[in-house]
Amino acid sequence: MTPHEWPRAAGVTVPPVHRLPAPRAPSDDDPGSRLRWKSADAVVVEITGEVDLCTVARLAAVLDEHVRARPGVLRVDLGQVRFFGAAGIGALLQAARHAEAAGVHLVVDPGGSRAVIRALELLDRLEVD
Repeated sequence: MTPHEWPRAAGVTVPPVHRLPAPRAPSDDDPGSRLRWKSADAVVVEITGEVDLCTVARLAAVLDEHVRARPGVLRVDLGQVRFFGAAGIGALLQAARHAEAAGVHLVVDPGGSRAVIRALELLDRLEVD
């Protein structure tokens, strides 16, 4: 008899073991970025794919990279994003704080992405500072 069988042999009911799901492997839907426009005064970066807790680090790194370059205006085009979770909102808020401190005007363009539009509408309702 093995140790994991002892409770059952003693007549004790063992609750089922609940295992956490394995971390999500990167997929083709991870966010991508593409520099669409760059001038001395403005940068337009396009974000595509899905933004969630597993992929938000890549979005945050792209935004941070462009804010550190200190363009006059940084426009983030999110029109091709299919999913935009709460982690994405956090990344945008952090980028807005960094942009303000760096003197960069950050413009977030949801484009036609319903996921981003819904997330930004929720953010407006919460009136987050």
